[in-house]
Amino acid sequence: MSAYLFFNQEQHVLICKEHQYAVSSKFLSRHLLEEHDLDISVRQDIIQYMCQFTTAEASQLIYSIEKVAPVPYLSTIVGFQCQYNMCHKVLGTLQSVQKHCKHDYDWKAKDREK
Repeated sequence: MSAYLFFNQEQHVLICKEHQYAVSSKFLSRHLLEEHDLDISVRQDIIQYMCQFTTAEASQLIYSIEKVAPVPYLSTIVGFQCQYNMCHKVLGTLQSVQKHCKHDYDWKAKDREK
C-alpha cells in the first residue's frame, strides 16, 4: 500500500505520493477511482489498509508562522499568508485568502486594499 499513499504521523494526514497532496479519508475512495488507474480489488485493499489510521480534517490542521521542514511527498507551492490581526493562516490562492477574510473578518470588497 505504501506505493500509493503515505501517512504523515505528525500531521495525521494521508498523502498521495503520485499527486503530492493530502487526501481526505472521506474522499480517498473517489480519489483512487478518479485519479489512479487501479483495479477495484487494489483500491479496496488500499482503503482497508488506510482505515487503520486516524486522519485529521483540514480544519483541524495547525498553521505555524515559523518555517517548517518539507513534508515527505508533498510538493512545495507558493501560497498566501493572512496577516490580518496576527492570523498567519496560509492558503493556496489569493481567492481563498479573500474568502477567508470575508468569512472570518467580515471584510467587504472595499477592504481588499488595506
